[in-house]
Amino acid sequence: MKKIVLTGGPSVGKTTIIEILASKGYTVVPEAARMIIEEEKIKGSDALPWKDIGKFQHLVAERQIELEAEATGNFVFYDRGIVDGYAYCKVSDVPVSNLILDNAKGRYDKIFFLESLGLYVEDGIRSKDFEDALAIHNKIKESYIKFGYDPITVPVLPPDQRVDFILKSIK
Repeated sequence: MKKIVLTGGPSVGKTTIIEILASKGYTVVPEAARMIIEEEKIKGSDALPWKDIGKFQHLVAERQIELEAEATGNFVFYDRGIVDGYAYCKVSDVPVSNLILDNAKGRYDKIFFLESLGLYVEDGIRSKDFEDALAIHNKIKESYIKFGYDPITVPVLPPDQRVDFILKSIK
């Protein structure tokens, strides 16, 4: 099984690409952070990125590990990887969970870093502005490199062409 991460800052098109890959029959793993936000909001918890980002990122890492363990297929595409949590903690200047640190290295086969589309779309889940989104975008790439990965930059193209670029790069 090839484990492939699609990453980048908020609003760079990761979920759109994941949806296209799923429609083509590939195994995809949705973004764990979105799941945790929805669940923790319902609970009235403080484990949310705008309340306690350290606790939130630990929960995201737990869920990410669970989702990855359940995935099967020759190629599995992840909407973000565990290293993203490291980047979010660093940008927010909070301690990084040992769960993230212990699982960040050597976990994935390929990392695709989607270039910023130059815009930011508020969707009711994200709570950042464009400048914050750009800061996390840059920290994510830096973090994958720190953990020994060599991210492949996916240029700004129409979504179907981005998918073609990714698929040609994994074959």
